[in-house]
Amino acid sequence: MILSYHCLKFIPLLTTKKMKKALIFIFCVSLTNIIFAQNWKPVTAGVNFKMKMLGTSVNGNFKGFSGTLKFDPNDLANSSLIGTVDATTIDTDNNLRNRHIREKEEFFNVAKYPKLKMKTTKIEKEGSNYVGYFDLTMKETTKNVKIPFIFKQEGDKATFQGSTVINRRDWKVGGGTFGMGDNVTFTITINATKE
Repeated sequence: MILSYHCLKFIPLLTTKKMKKALIFIFCVSLTNIIFAQNWKPVTAGVNFKMKMLGTSVNGNFKGFSGTLKFDPNDLANSSLIGTVDATTIDTDNNLRNRHIREKEEFFNVAKYPKLKMKTTKIEKEGSNYVGYFDLTMKETTKNVKIPFIFKQEGDKATFQGSTVINRRDWKVGGGTFGMGDNVTFTITINATKE
């Protein structure tokens, strides 16, 4: 935007209409690049979780990620990350358990709540990485969570990867299930291309 400002302030000094049009065209092109340079299209995504059940680690994942990723390391104030996953895809490598947690009201009741949703309320720089503050919605409950993440870019490709620990009871998931740990570690990895 600094270059564009310097260009614009010289427009009144130009003497021909062609020169003015040329400069305005250059300004519009540079502005377009600024607006669209930070839009990323998800190509692949992994949403994984880990928790304890009767003292044993249970791993699982969700599929069906869909999102809108607007991220520019130099403009965090105007960056935003929004995503959903399909709750019906939850998989813990155990068909009986999968059916239970998909259908029961005290778990996900996917017929009634088919999506898990998250969107940033703020993104900050932290060292060489970033921290996103997300409104995370599961079932009817929305709470803000802090997710540290890394952003790696190579040309027109980029990877977003973050991890956080949440308390499942804050979202009323799992109820008082015997032997189930409260803490759940979520890890999200998204590979994207520049739009």
